[in-house]
Amino acid sequence: MNKVLCAALAASSFCLASTNECARLPTVIVYASRIDDARDSMPASVAVFDADEIQSSGARDLADLLRKKCCADVHSMNGNPLLTTLSLRGFGDNGFGRVKVVLDGEELNNVDMNAPNLTRIPLGSIRRLELVRGPSPVLYGDGAVGGVVNVRTDPPDGERKTRLTARAGSQATFGASLDTRGGFDEDGMTYSAAYDYMQSDGFRSRSAYDIHSVNAGVRKDFENGSTAGFKINYQNAFYELPGSLSFDQWRHRRRAALNRDDWTRQWSCGVAADSIMKLAEDRWLYLDGSFSRQYRHARMAAWGTDTEYDSASFALSPRYVDETDVFDLGSKFTAGVDIRFDGYKDDPVAAAARRFSRGRFSVFAQEELHLTDELSIVAGARIERIENRWRRYAGIRRPKSHDTMLDAELGLVYRPLDGLKLFAKGTRFHRSAFCDELSWTRDGSFLKPETGESLDAGLEWEFLDEFSLDVNGYAMLTDDEIFFDPAIAPFGYNSNSPSRTRRIGFDAGFSWTRDKVAEASVRYGYVHADFASGRYHGNDVPYVPSSRVRAELGWWVFYDLEIKGGMSFVSRQRVSGDFANEARRLPSYTLFDIGAYYSPSWAEGWKASLVVDNLFDRDYCEYAGVGYCYPACGRSFLFTVSYEF
Repeated sequence: MNKVLCAALAASSFCLASTNECARLPTVIVYASRIDDARDSMPASVAVFDADEIQSSGARDLADLLRKKCCADVHSMNGNPLLTTLSLRGFGDNGFGRVKVVLDGEELNNVDMNAPNLTRIPLGSIRRLELVRGPSPVLYGDGAVGGVVNVRTDPPDGERKTRLTARAGSQATFGASLDTRGGFDEDGMTYSAAYDYMQSDGFRSRSAYDIHSVNAGVRKDFENGSTAGFKINYQNAFYELPGSLSFDQWRHRRRAALNRDDWTRQWSCGVAADSIMKLAEDRWLYLDGSFSRQYRHARMAAWGTDTEYDSASFALSPRYVDETDVFDLGSKFTAGVDIRFDGYKDDPVAAAARRFSRGRFSVFAQEELHLTDELSIVAGARIERIENRWRRYAGIRRPKSHDTMLDAELGLVYRPLDGLKLFAKGTRFHRSAFCDELSWTRDGSFLKPETGESLDAGLEWEFLDEFSLDVNGYAMLTDDEIFFDPAIAPFGYNSNSPSRTRRIGFDAGFSWTRDKVAEASVRYGYVHADFASGRYHGNDVPYVPSSRVRAELGWWVFYDLEIKGGMSFVSRQRVSGDFANEARRLPSYTLFDIGAYYSPSWAEGWKASLVVDNLFDRDYCEYAGVGYCYPACGRSFLFTVSYEF
């Protein structure tokens, strides 16, 4: 950490020697980063969506929004939103473990191999969403490798509004939601509450799901600029598991279910608190804390198992932010501590229940220094210690393990014109294994954390009030990447890669919008992911499509009605577990969707939409392994009507 501060001071001295001009932080709009960074000060590719953009996106849920608007690598097994995973930057199996998902300061990533539950975030409750592409380990720590999804649900003001929404669609899909917010301006109080329900029979036989979600919160804004908030959440869900199919069964009976009595019931609840205390005019203290608990009961009759899982998490994160100028240069210094404890139990009611616990302790610091009005440098480091403890796990050599990791970032941001940002950043990052990865190794040995380096460079440009362009190129090298290798006899085990894995790619997007006239956008992502040495040298990393394309075109037929169409393309890819690159590839596919969005000017507050996905009923597969696959959803439609008052 001291080295980072010294580097920042040295940069300051160099700037003073070369210019007498003062460089101060620019006046910019603040977005939802962890320390309220501005978008144009972050050395990364950043996409930001507000509530209006989300509402008009035509997305069914958060996963669908990330797929359609960000061209993200989203997989939904059996079309079930509860079994949806998000991956970025060419990470295949367990790629969701390399994306950090944060809701109002609470980290949703789990200690086990269950992906972050995106249905915990009803689309109608989101006020602002930020997607940061690429590693952000200094502020977000373990696992922030492919990117960060940061969601805020706080009301922007105390205006009282309530929205009622009803949905109905194919596959006996029905849903409803209630979202209300408001406040008392004289007291500086705001509140919000949301209930969301969705049920469907699913595309395949025995793939039904049923989801109830509740979120509520209050916030107090003090006269000196300090804030304090408190939130609660609860979710209860049930879904069926039809099982995988062979490739031949997929071609002839894609709706079939092989497992007739497999299902999962789960519930979760939690509380979260966050505050910002103004210590002085340019000094702030952020404090986030959360406690959550999850329970799952999975019946896998096909495997003869009936298992319960119980987990709990506690997190606390104080962060100090000082925006005092340094040698007449604009500065933003951040220092903080992250503490998190996770407890995990198999069969929690059994006397001999297996238990796992993990403690994460981190110290980090970051300096953002504006050398001129146009040029800034961002440097930071994090030291993170992770301690694991097992009880009653057969095959584990020792009951304890620990790792200490160092992450670092160094970035430059250049803003030569209003609306134009150019950036470059070098990063060192890490990811620790899930608890169930650690407990399933061939000889009971511990897995090393993944470590790696990344180099990013790109630009973001908003011009002529209607156009935006962004391009981001990157190269990543990862050591000891963790994966499940089915070739390890006799059953396949988790292991560290014996070689470095390499990812080289870029993301690019272009959009044009003329309000109430037309809009168009296209986004393309390319990545080449392979093994750089070792047993699989030169082979492709499985479950990584090299290309993804998303294009949209919208036209306002008249002032109240917009028709929007979209196209998504995903190139072919190696199936999961095919490290030898010997199995058949998963074919590429192209999907089309179309939607109509109506907001009648003669009926204030009413909105209606009809969206048809997979318009031509393309038979495709989002997820497959060696010898098995899970067919994706065919043509589907969803009609939504809402009233806000």
